Amino acid sequence: MVSTKRATKGSQKANHDSPVIMDFGTRKISNQNFSKMIALPKTALANCSPNEIAQVNVKLVQDKGEKYIKLTPVCQTEKEIEK
Repeated sequence: MVSTKRATKGSQKANHDSPVIMDFGTRKISNQNFSKMIALPKTALANCSPNEIAQVNVKLVQDKGEKYIKLTPVCQTEKEIEK
């Protein structure tokens, strides 16, 4: 049987076969008028893109009995920023 683990020296290399998950902990849901607000740390979006991110796409995912909210940063091109 061949081992699928790779030996790394020095720094850890990311294994692209499995997703990398960064846990930002439990967040409080606050009421604001008729909406719900959740505060995210700056590093949550800063690690996604070197540019300033002003918008995220929000989706409710229901997969195999599991439900979760998926946030995807919306990257703007330089032409969209100039408008």
